[in-house]
Amino acid sequence: MVNKQKSQALRSSQASERHSQLATWVGQQLAPGAQASLLKPMGNDASFRQYYRVQGVHGEVIAVDAPPETEDTAAFVTIARQWKQEGIKVPEVYSVDLARGFMLLEDFGDCLLGDRLHKGSSDSLYSEAIGVLKNIQQLPADTLPEYNEPLLRLELSLYPEWFLEGLLGLALSATEKQALHRLFDNLVTSALAQPRVTVHRDYHSRNLMLCPDGQLGVIDFQGALHGPLLYDIVSLLKDCYHCWPEEKVNQWFQLFTNGMPELAQVSTTTQKQWFDWLGLQRHLKCLGIFSRLWLRDGRSGYLGELPKTLDYVITACQQYPELKHHAKWLRERVAPVLSASIDRVKKEVSTA
Repeated sequence: MVNKQKSQALRSSQASERHSQLATWVGQQLAPGAQASLLKPMGNDASFRQYYRVQGVHGEVIAVDAPPETEDTAAFVTIARQWKQEGIKVPEVYSVDLARGFMLLEDFGDCLLGDRLHKGSSDSLYSEAIGVLKNIQQLPADTLPEYNEPLLRLELSLYPEWFLEGLLGLALSATEKQALHRLFDNLVTSALAQPRVTVHRDYHSRNLMLCPDGQLGVIDFQGALHGPLLYDIVSLLKDCYHCWPEEKVNQWFQLFTNGMPELAQVSTTTQKQWFDWLGLQRHLKCLGIFSRLWLRDGRSGYLGELPKTLDYVITACQQYPELKHHAKWLRERVAPVLSASIDRVKKEVSTA
């Protein structure tokens, strides 16, 4: 805990210096002499980016501090300009300093898709989100990195490293590690078997916005890749922040797949397995990322999403004979420890 506090103190000092630099840069872009007090902090995401709202000559804009050692501002700018040209509602990039990781972006407002999701609105909102996703999948992917086997396995490695061993403190036996390797092999093979399209990579309710002009805006797309067809739809429908009845998820999934030429020769059984197993890959990765945000970065805000994310994993594993042993292992070995671990972290946070 002492090391985490020192790390947080260092980051706080660095953040203060960058905040001052950003304020000066924003003033140069918008209004000479602007001060840091003019930057109104906004909610941040799971990255190291910081967001601020600031008044410009023609209205409010968003100032972004994206530290270059951790964030790829060049990718964001390139994709934003390409996708906007192709008709996707992404923020206009007004100004950028790639060397320092500063940007001024169009303000989409504050209304996340997730804030408006309820039983009465979900069908129409998900239908709109699916329509936008299908348009994204048709975009050229020739300049995007490949979502390949090494990257899939790297993401899966976050699960044992940061969640099982790091957060929960489990010492995995050789047998347990072998079982994980078999599980990972199944998930990677399934992902690589799918047709490949442009993948947003984080297409969910907190990265879609209901803009003032009524359109659905897309943000946080800088990690886009050329990868599995069903990755973004599983991110949307098996969102770590919203959980829907299985019959609704299946209904929306069918809305997405109906008439899709890439799946014309793929059985519905295989489509469903691809969907569920890609969801498993994503949720195992998220368990690792949410844990790492606390253990490495001192950010506890995502730990509350761990139980729901683990439930997704257990439910998916229970549906397939070759994965049921992992569901049983999670219920008996992992789930009892998770609650105690989260309680321990809450105590650490409250006494810090």
